[in-house]
Amino acid sequence: MATKKTNNARLVPFIIMSLLTLIFLIWAMQQCSRDDGDYAMIAEREARETYIDTMRRAEQERRIRAEINAEQEARDAALQRARTQPLPGDSIVRVPAADIVVQRVTPLYSTINGLNVRTGPSIRNSKIARLGLYEEVTFAGEVTDSLYTIDLGEIAPTAPWVKVKLKNGKEGWVFGACVSYYKFQLQGVVTD
Repeated sequence: MATKKTNNARLVPFIIMSLLTLIFLIWAMQQCSRDDGDYAMIAEREARETYIDTMRRAEQERRIRAEINAEQEARDAALQRARTQPLPGDSIVRVPAADIVVQRVTPLYSTINGLNVRTGPSIRNSKIARLGLYEEVTFAGEVTDSLYTIDLGEIAPTAPWVKVKLKNGKEGWVFGACVSYYKFQLQGVVTD
């Protein structure tokens, strides 16, 4: 039988390389485990610094808002004092407080020259005023329920009677076809 000779020349480099690889792996694992603690501390420190920065910014913003509010309140108080307290040398006049009433008015304009304003919604009622072309009156908020047809010369429009207030404060009625929200002249009207 023949004995097989092992070639130690090939086996020695393999063993040396395996040992070096094993030593490198052990060293790398130690380095990683040591760095894991450092990474955790670094991450914790960064989180803590971020939180502290956020809290500082929030406190600074709150302080700035408080200063702005205080300045605004001081300005408002000074303005209120200026409105209510007289300056040296001013005459003091006490005016009783009055309620302010805002009333909406709707202007209407006469569309014919010589429009009669009457005491009631009919041509049988007496005349209280006569309006010129484009003369302004104020709508008094009343309109007749019925429509009336009145012969105005060349035209005979159908419209309700409208209650109006004159500039002198008197109230009366005019034929609705002869007033408008806009200034224009109604054509085909014969005036006397």
